[in-house]
Amino acid sequence: MWRHDETRVFTVERVSLQVSEGPWAFAESHAADINAHWQRRLHESPNFFNGTVHILADYTLSGRALLTGRFLRTDFKSFLYWRETGWQDRSVMDAFGSALILSAEGDVLLGRQRAGNLNAGLCYPPGGFIDPRDVGPDGVIDIEGSVLREITEETGLDARVLRRSGGYVVTLAGPSISIAVPWQSHLSGPALLDEVSRFIAADPDGELSSVVLTAPGEASAALAMPDYARALLRDLPDLKTSA
Repeated sequence: MWRHDETRVFTVERVSLQVSEGPWAFAESHAADINAHWQRRLHESPNFFNGTVHILADYTLSGRALLTGRFLRTDFKSFLYWRETGWQDRSVMDAFGSALILSAEGDVLLGRQRAGNLNAGLCYPPGGFIDPRDVGPDGVIDIEGSVLREITEETGLDARVLRRSGGYVVTLAGPSISIAVPWQSHLSGPALLDEVSRFIAADPDGELSSVVLTAPGEASAALAMPDYARALLRDLPDLKTSA
């Protein structure tokens, strides 16, 4: 479903995401190796928690209008093994929501993850796994609610300072697919940084250690970022609205 050398950034008007029943065949066939890997990693990173996560099993694009995705339930230890052993199963993708938060000047807010977490030290738009709280009884994923929850938990920002912009910005980067929800703030860059920094400082156990602002297209080489975040920032100024 994906290639290591594939990177694309595009917009869609709507998304329709659904969790389907059934196992992840890769996780079942590698269960013993997954358990052994988990015990080693848990010893190294005691904060890791083996909760439910969701991975993308397939997706379709309907022009500029709609991204449709089907997800499978799995657990964090299986995802971690897949990620840390070379993404062996190319029939699934790591799909997640991201918050594309812009300051009044149009700069993008990035969070730097705290040590002890999966992406420690990396800068990226606030976001994270689609977890059970984001899935309705009918299996429909509320990606808007997922991203808004991450914004609240990681930055403390809310409707006082953020306004939802239209559409979604989708970034494909190898095994990762970010579904970004754009938000515009009326706060200047310094004021936005101050607002979030005060929130982070009040929660020493929070996921983020700090936040930075960067202009689209000017993702500094000095910032350590996941591939999808770098691609998003690089291509956002010249965003193509066709997939």
